[in-house]
Amino acid sequence: MKLSLWGGDTSQLEEPAPKASYAGVLRVEPVSTSFLQAISGILVTLAGYAIALPAIAWLVLRATWFVRGRPDTFAEYRADALGFEYLEGMFASHLAIGSVIILTMLVVRYVHHIHPRWLCSVQPGFRWRFAVVCGMIALVGLNGVYWISNLGDPPTWNPGKDFVWWVLVIVLTAPFQAAGEEFLFRGYLLQAAGAVGRSPWLAVAISAAVFTALHGSQNLPLMVDRFGFGLLAGALVVVTGGLEAAVAVHAVNNVFAFGYAAAAGGIAQARTIETSTWATTGWNLLAYCLVAFVAWLVGRKMRVATRTPGLDSGGALR
Repeated sequence: MKLSLWGGDTSQLEEPAPKASYAGVLRVEPVSTSFLQAISGILVTLAGYAIALPAIAWLVLRATWFVRGRPDTFAEYRADALGFEYLEGMFASHLAIGSVIILTMLVVRYVHHIHPRWLCSVQPGFRWRFAVVCGMIALVGLNGVYWISNLGDPPTWNPGKDFVWWVLVIVLTAPFQAAGEEFLFRGYLLQAAGAVGRSPWLAVAISAAVFTALHGSQNLPLMVDRFGFGLLAGALVVVTGGLEAAVAVHAVNNVFAFGYAAAAGGIAQARTIETSTWATTGWNLLAYCLVAFVAWLVGRKMRVATRTPGLDSGGALR
């Protein structure tokens, strides 16, 4: 018997089909079973998302409200904190979104009866070396395009008095928040959509559409920006066989987006952004395409698995 922190005898969990793409990991036969599990899993995930996120943020902010000496009413403090007027609001928000990693793994384990490591990649498991390399690619690529696009208009330097604390919170929590979104949208939702359809690219489009929609109010250029990012991140997951590159790129993007905003003294505005311009969207999509392409090339060079293992002579996955 093989036990793990996920509970129960994990040796009894099902294995994905041999030579399946990342989008096909949760697909089982008959198709009706895949459909039922996918719908059940999506409903459980969305319910958990709707309940756990505000609950975790509420608990964290309730504690920090007392620590701050109960400024204003709790409702007013909570609204200001979640608008990133207070740095603990970012901490609470990112912690809550990061908890989705655990939620999606539990859904894969108990609804689909597959080990959560298959949510990370088709290896299976999280390929840390590949993730670190992709993070370095994103660090250079995203910032390089950003600085080129702002040659005539360099970023503003107007940090607030708590700038160092904001940077610390950003560096520690923004990657966690980015990973939570990737495990939800490019991870579980992409795999759930792939479980009921034969095309991984349709699954990528669905996950990108949901990712865009759940970002709330936004004008058309910002919507195109987010949808384009979702498509590229989803495609990167499919062609590299795992979440590592998408997590790394998203984490670097968020760390520097919030970091530049903190340096300019406008982090609250970055939190509530609802509009963009076509020029900004164009530069952003160029940066995403460049980084995704290089990450894909590096993945090929590193020979990262893009399909689940085949079968050995005894009929087991190898």
